Amino acid sequence: MNNYDIQSKDFALSPQGVHLLRNRFNYKTINYYDIHKATFARAVETKNVALTLIVGVLFIAFAVYNTLGVYQNFYDPTVHRIYIESIALPVLPVLLGIYCIYIAVKKVPSLIIELENKKHKLSIQDIYKAGRTQVLEIYLKDKLKARFYDSPML
Repeated sequence: MNNYDIQSKDFALSPQGVHLLRNRFNYKTINYYDIHKATFARAVETKNVALTLIVGVLFIAFAVYNTLGVYQNFYDPTVHRIYIESIALPVLPVLLGIYCIYIAVKKVPSLIIELENKKHKLSIQDIYKAGRTQVLEIYLKDKLKARFYDSPML
């Protein structure tokens, strides 16, 4: 296990560079001289926001469609039996749809690192909650100098 100066859920910082982590193990190291720009911003956590938003809307549309079918069955004189499953079926898609939409629009504090041809969005939510954002900012200003742009809206 490496000793890092600053460690978060997604990344860690050391004198060698920014270490991208999975399950607290380093899978990629970005040297500080490879970083063109680094900023703090509020960004979404998911990588594919549009797909998550579409799936959430589709879940809710499916639930509304099923609810309208059940509602019509209540007032149809030829229907003598309505099963509880048909009443309870729309509940789960509504909950999943609301969750997907929430995840698609929820913004968390992030460190955005821009390389020559790639951009990494790293969540600093646990550092932000611990109140160590100033320590991270000072560390990045020391290592990146003029390539670090701090954002007042974090």
